[in-house]
Amino acid sequence: MRTLLALFVLTVPLIAQTAAPGWKLLSSKTGDLPVPVPGAQQTSATVFDIDGDRINDIVISERTMAPGVVWLRRTKTGWYRYVIDNAVTLIEAGAAYADIDGDGDLDIAVGGESRSNEIWWYENPAPNFSPSTPWTRHIIKKSGARKHHDLMFADIDGDSRLELVFWNQGGATLMMARIPANPKSGSEWPLSTIYAYSSDSEMQQRGTVPRWKRPNEHEGLAFADIDGDGLGDIVGGGWWFKRRPDGTFLPNPVDAAYHFSRSAAGQLKKGGRPEIVLVVGDGTGPLNWYEWVNGTWIAHRLADVDNAHSLAILDFDNDGNLDIFCAEMRLSGGNPASKTWILYGDGQGNFRESVIATGLDNHESKAADLDGDGDLDILVKPYNHETPALHVLLNLAKGQ
Repeated sequence: MRTLLALFVLTVPLIAQTAAPGWKLLSSKTGDLPVPVPGAQQTSATVFDIDGDRINDIVISERTMAPGVVWLRRTKTGWYRYVIDNAVTLIEAGAAYADIDGDGDLDIAVGGESRSNEIWWYENPAPNFSPSTPWTRHIIKKSGARKHHDLMFADIDGDSRLELVFWNQGGATLMMARIPANPKSGSEWPLSTIYAYSSDSEMQQRGTVPRWKRPNEHEGLAFADIDGDGLGDIVGGGWWFKRRPDGTFLPNPVDAAYHFSRSAAGQLKKGGRPEIVLVVGDGTGPLNWYEWVNGTWIAHRLADVDNAHSLAILDFDNDGNLDIFCAEMRLSGGNPASKTWILYGDGQGNFRESVIATGLDNHESKAADLDGDGDLDILVKPYNHETPALHVLLNLAKGQ
């Protein structure tokens, strides 16, 4: 009996973490990828081309042990780990990348979590990469309130230059930082407030929220021209923020009962305004897409989810219609039937659900081409389930 029980315990993880036909699951647990970091609280995941070889690389941060930030370099024979920061870092989820110093390569910006009032960026040392040599770290913000969950680079004012937009949850604000002429100076970037909200009270939230959430705490960022005026608008916290010609922003509610959510925006239904997707990142609640109809955002429920901290709008099957990627966490080992979905859209507001994996811990997982073959794969980044660990779902559907 003891022998049979031992066999069952050993096989449960292999049964629980499965990929659907057409997808191949790679994992650091089986040696397919290097273990990214030594600590157990992996906070952010970012995917972009660091070394200029036109193949995406992976950046992972962790907040309990050193090294706190690493990147996995994709080569012809697999992924290899390089250190970005060899110290313990207090980094929150929601990092972003851009060519911050204008030298032609991409750098990365990260925000401090609830114990830090800082945002900083790491200077890409291209072409001088060394697996053990950290990148130079520079300051963006070093004052004010703490916690910066979600950063986004976008051309907010239409001047063809990127700005950094971020939530500062400790200060109950949505803020913008302009890249200065010399971003390496050590000085704080010019900061301005886009939107401030009250921490006194809130509407009753959709679904459930974690105990540590503050009243009216906002999360989630996306960028799209929501009203079709040619100026990009910010989406986040259950709102969209209209960019006015004078540089200010006008808050417009989408779903004020869903401010603690992940956000995405895109033309899910052809014609009219872009649609908005909101889903609970921490807690349980609905995956909704919202359609603008005569001045009202109409919610369409797609599924009920558990800690769906990963969300994006992309065209997975290259049919010209945008699809929705959404994935659930296994926070602290819970939710053993966690799902990784693609909801294939038809451009008319209808979706075909496809579960591409189960049992994985998706905390800020990302959809991107990870092997350079032209289709979209999934980076599966756990937060604290069986960490440290990292997984990749390779898309085997060539020629889609």
